[in-house]
Amino acid sequence: MSGDDIAARPNGAADDDGRRTADQDGLEPRSLEELNEVVAGLETVAKVLRRQIEQLSEKLAELTDEPESDPRLARWLTFLPPEAAEDRRHRGEKPLFTLAHFVQYYNDTYVGNPGTRALAIPDCWLDHPGLVAEIATLTYTWREAHLGKKATARDAQYWHDHWRPGFAERMATEWVHQRCRSDGHKTAGAPGRPDRFTLDHRQREAREASETGGASPQIVPSQP
Repeated sequence: MSGDDIAARPNGAADDDGRRTADQDGLEPRSLEELNEVVAGLETVAKVLRRQIEQLSEKLAELTDEPESDPRLARWLTFLPPEAAEDRRHRGEKPLFTLAHFVQYYNDTYVGNPGTRALAIPDCWLDHPGLVAEIATLTYTWREAHLGKKATARDAQYWHDHWRPGFAERMATEWVHQRCRSDGHKTAGAPGRPDRFTLDHRQREAREASETGGASPQIVPSQP
């Protein structure tokens, strides 16, 4: 094909590959500045769409997911569950609030025949660090097994068959003095010490007192 043939080809006609060039379509190449403006506009649109998708996802989660602060009661849960810091109406409470109410629930529910290991948790439970640690995990394993959409009857039965008896055995033989249940607290094993929530509260009070020029409370190990 000669140069004359190319020059004579009508504007907009396809080449041998069936393609059209920008010049033949009458399109001029855009400048870099124009392309940057187009890209910036697309980025803005993408941000708006991304935010809309996030809002829709959040709304869908509210409609389909169960809030952790308002857990669903399992069908096999016979009695009302103990109040907890995780409940919506008790927001702001510390986990010790959950433990204290579970102790009351446990004593109202799981005390068995005299002479067995199914004993009540004594009032001085906060004075026994090992017992406090066990009550904490016992409480939250109970909640996982009985509350929320992930709770299963299998986990609840395992809690009764495994976790509770093991806890009861150790409470009676390792953590609590026998006279704690009849004559009041008796020192046994590790001495009581402040929990981390109490320590945080004391340290916060000390900082506030220091900032206001008041007397700083003395932080010493003592009963929680």
